[in-house]
Amino acid sequence: MAEGRRGSVVKTIAGLGIGLLSLYFFLLFFRDSGNLERFLEEKTQVAFREMLWLFAYLFLCLMGFFLKRKMQNAPGEGAFLRREASGEAINRAFFSFLFLLFILPTLVFAYLHRMLLSMLVSGLWFFVLAFFFRFCTTGRPLQIFQDIKRFFFFLEKDFQAGALYPMVFALPFFILQMNRSNVALDYDSLRYGLRSAYVLFPEGFFSAHGQINSVYSYPKGLELLTYPLNYLPGYGFLLSFTLWTYLALALVFGLLLFHFQKNRKKLYIAMLCFFLLSSVGNMALTMKTDLFTLLLQLSALYFFLKGKRLQSCFLLFFSYSFKPTAVVFSTLLGIVFLFTMLLEFLGKRNPKSYSQANTDRNTNTHTNINTSINPYIHQAKEEKWTLELPFVLFSVVYTGLITLRTFLITGLPFSTTFTGIFKAIGFQVNWPFNLDAHVDYSGELSLSESVFSFFRRLFSFLFYPVGEDMEHVAIAWSGVIFPLILLLALWQCISLGRKCFSARKALIGRKALVGREPLVGREPLVGRESVAGRETVIGRESVIARELSSGRESVLLSGGGDVFLWDYLPLSLSFLVIMAFSLLSFVMLWQIDGNYYILWESLALLLCFSGESTPEKIKQAEIPLEKDLQKENAEGFKSPALLLKALVFSPFYLAAFLTTISTSWAGAVGFTPIDLANKGYYDHALVEVENQGENGSLPAFLEMAKNPRHHVLAFAETPECYRIPCNVQSITDVEGSGGSPGLYDSPLYFAWFLKWSGTDYVYLEQSFLHEEREERAREMLLQMAEEGIFHSPMLVEKNKILPLDGVKAFSESNGEGAEQLLLLQIRKERLEYPWEEKPYPPLSSEEQTERDRIVKLLSVYLQ
Repeated sequence: MAEGRRGSVVKTIAGLGIGLLSLYFFLLFFRDSGNLERFLEEKTQVAFREMLWLFAYLFLCLMGFFLKRKMQNAPGEGAFLRREASGEAINRAFFSFLFLLFILPTLVFAYLHRMLLSMLVSGLWFFVLAFFFRFCTTGRPLQIFQDIKRFFFFLEKDFQAGALYPMVFALPFFILQMNRSNVALDYDSLRYGLRSAYVLFPEGFFSAHGQINSVYSYPKGLELLTYPLNYLPGYGFLLSFTLWTYLALALVFGLLLFHFQKNRKKLYIAMLCFFLLSSVGNMALTMKTDLFTLLLQLSALYFFLKGKRLQSCFLLFFSYSFKPTAVVFSTLLGIVFLFTMLLEFLGKRNPKSYSQANTDRNTNTHTNINTSINPYIHQAKEEKWTLELPFVLFSVVYTGLITLRTFLITGLPFSTTFTGIFKAIGFQVNWPFNLDAHVDYSGELSLSESVFSFFRRLFSFLFYPVGEDMEHVAIAWSGVIFPLILLLALWQCISLGRKCFSARKALIGRKALVGREPLVGREPLVGRESVAGRETVIGRESVIARELSSGRESVLLSGGGDVFLWDYLPLSLSFLVIMAFSLLSFVMLWQIDGNYYILWESLALLLCFSGESTPEKIKQAEIPLEKDLQKENAEGFKSPALLLKALVFSPFYLAAFLTTISTSWAGAVGFTPIDLANKGYYDHALVEVENQGENGSLPAFLEMAKNPRHHVLAFAETPECYRIPCNVQSITDVEGSGGSPGLYDSPLYFAWFLKWSGTDYVYLEQSFLHEEREERAREMLLQMAEEGIFHSPMLVEKNKILPLDGVKAFSESNGEGAEQLLLLQIRKERLEYPWEEKPYPPLSSEEQTERDRIVKLLSVYLQ
């Protein structure tokens, strides 16, 4: 007992130290990362003031509910008990709570920031998909309505007990992401997630559409699921789908936690902490596939704990359709699940113990003591496993089609994962792809440099993500709360390990006891006391035998009556394995992104708040849950410790809020401007036309947008050029990360690429080509012009098409007026000759005259 108190004191001191250290380095990070400057910008200040109004509204509503609760409480009672009011009155209070504190502010902000129609339509589509997956997994799709009804009943009980209030403080984080979705169009989303209408289906699902970068050959599972939303006006409908995924992810996280944690207040505090992880929340602003993949991975863990092993494994297999790194992390989870099942299988191969257990179970059927066998597994086994076949078939077919697409385009089943292994066993990469761009840099460093780099990155990731290799961590940082979560999760792993070891030693002693005192051969017991004593012995030995027959010698009761140490094994192992490979990436990868680690962070948070109960709490678990909650919350609301806990938690909450409001994957600040009279959605197409008009590039923009199937190679700034409504490919896609820089080595190679990609236009921005790093691009453009590849030039300035002799060098344009833009068409028939390795034929007199004019035009334009 003293040892337990000593451990609790050590954990408290360590947690306090880690928390203070996190807050200190957060202040340094907020200043040095540029977040302070972004926070002080006018757009961010406007958004911050809006959120202050929301906090004030929520505070007033909460005070109103607290006062109402106090007036409705019976004298001397501290909880709003069901017997003190009718069920109808409680339901009215509950739905008033939901409407005033969740639904009303969400609807108001969704309308003002032009997300209302987007949220409703994408929510309907999300529900249709959920309905479909419910049908595939259970064969009873209509049961989803029963699930929703039970969910609201669950929330109503928690509202009655006063445990639901922490979720009110999670709402601002969701509204914050929703309000800025339309202005936070990030680089990766605009490359593929938001442009499926142009780069996924127009020329066939299994076509590369002329896109060379590896991101376009990524698994397209999410783009395929959301494809109908592409034909609605604006990108907001697609971004809203990710917001619904964010909410569904929080729900699955809560269900997982409820499997371990029966204390509802801790459950909702953990869910609040989930919203505080900006690494997860900032993914709700993008069309990146991280959140949907995480949703499948956590759902797989949930179904595994419920005993639906086949469904769990194929959920992990299904996740291969959405993100390349799922091949790594989902496979690791699958290995953990298989290892757990192997231990379970080996444990059940003790026939002697199993026979003894059956005998004891038949002898004494009235024991009320729980065994170490997980009841969810037995419940799942009673269901027909054939009910899971539709989802198994669907996941195999769907993932097979997605993988086949990647294979047909690149030559490898997974474009950026395990490429070296696939090439070693005989796979060949299709031209012109270069899939070696995502290699590690660990071999370039010595052992001492690697060790130093690892600890520096680990410290930066946890406390201070500032630096060149931390740029993509800072925009999706786990936040100031994660170091404390990680400490408590590791502490929980150690605690569970010690309990398993102690339980094993105790059960070995029980084995010896059963061996020394066999039930058979004892003298018959007479009398009432003897019979009672015999029943006690039989009951005790029955429990021991059942513990042994399950094969889980290290498993004892641990939790609120139906959670066992065995249930913690897949969660703990998953956390440790994912953590190990996440830390390994600190050594291997040159550029690490904050979104790589959201599975690790979610598992750590689950483990942190899934603390097992003490024996005293096991006894309390026999009390009906509702009365226990009412009693616990009554004491909690009266205790000054509640206020103290809130004061301790508030700096972490404020730090998470400031981190989230000043960072995003797109680097955008502020909210979508408020429009009091709007159509319910943000018209991105109309806004882009207005922006092009302001930039003076409207004629060239309209020419490229005439046909959404136009293939355009843009020598222009990204991601702005991706907003042109056609199949646009930036030169950065070709020469940058994930591309094939070798195509710049020769005009012949570049001509091959233009032919392979089916390029119709080359779009040039002077400011982009003026940069020193684009010297090779300038040379290549002149070489292509001299070969007669270009024709029909369009020179644009201030929304006017200029004669070709009106071209000016960039220095003059930059100093005196607007930038000049150039649009060149590709003479596709001329590209047939280098493609067939034939010499270019001579140009006609007219073509030669046009070529000379274009060469002269480019020579001046590119100066």
